[in-house]
Amino acid sequence: MPDRSINAPRALSRTFTQWVQYEGTDALLQGEGVCYNSDYGTATEADARRFNHVERPTTTNNRNFAGVAARDYSAHASGQLIEINEPGSICQIAIGVDVVVGTGMITCSVGADAGRFTLAGFPGRGSAIPAQTNASGQIGGETDGTGSVATSGLTLTAGNAQFATAAAGDILVITAGEDDGTGKIVPGKYVISSVTSSTIVVLTETCVDTTPAGALLCSYYVMNGNPKCLARLLDGEESGLQEIVATPEDGGAAVMTYMVGGFTYINGGVTVATADANGALADGTMYGERKGFYCLGTLGTNDAKVTLATGGMQADGATALANIVFHAAAEIAILQWDGIWRELVISGATAA
Repeated sequence: MPDRSINAPRALSRTFTQWVQYEGTDALLQGEGVCYNSDYGTATEADARRFNHVERPTTTNNRNFAGVAARDYSAHASGQLIEINEPGSICQIAIGVDVVVGTGMITCSVGADAGRFTLAGFPGRGSAIPAQTNASGQIGGETDGTGSVATSGLTLTAGNAQFATAAAGDILVITAGEDDGTGKIVPGKYVISSVTSSTIVVLTETCVDTTPAGALLCSYYVMNGNPKCLARLLDGEESGLQEIVATPEDGGAAVMTYMVGGFTYINGGVTVATADANGALADGTMYGERKGFYCLGTLGTNDAKVTLATGGMQADGATALANIVFHAAAEIAILQWDGIWRELVISGATAA
């Protein structure tokens, strides 16, 4: 009979594993997601390596989610063979948010924290349901664009107390930041050099490309090590993963770029001068494919706009859909490709 005593070992998780070639030369942490390099080699040749070679998630491989690293792998100059847990597995995933067992869904990122599960996208391959509570998924953070980076790019001031438990050596992940036309924040992972107070940290290296005219706003979170949780990796159709895109301050001179498929979060907090910050949404490639947008924070003066490359249809089935404009936090739009982009849900945002 099975051992049912309180000292019996916990049952092992159900996993579906595969060995694949990781093309990256960087270190890969347990639970970080990877995608198949589906355009590997010469397009006209039948090359099965497109489905056993993997790379970190990007805006071009986001609809080819392969799974998550089964363990830590050190950096290797020529890539390496790794074991992954495929969709359908119950396994450890790398997170950048706090999670509660059996509550909500989190989706793999293609951004500065590519491979880490943070914000929610669509269900399917690349999304997961937490099977463990972890209140240390992040030490602190702000997604509404209220973090302020000094002109040196070294000092970050939070909109409210976020660094009470942060320490030197922790990682600050800037997911999106402001471009004021004189300088811009470079999203990425930065090491904290020191903690000045519960609202101020100093980084070991600058996070701006050139010295800007003034402080720049950003969204960010802080983590210690590689926070993880047991989770159920969803299977089925591709989720398309999720991204956060920066809103340029000078909307008249810069355009936004939106990932095809998946979920796009629009970074807020900035004042958009001159005109709306605009970007084109390319046509879908598969019937039933979905595209989501969500505005994380309020934008000043002008807005962020999504312009359809090909005219679509609003939810009433009669009114044309040319663009969608976002201005405030929690505005959302979900579209589906049926030969044209068709509105499924729009709340707060303005369709025209």
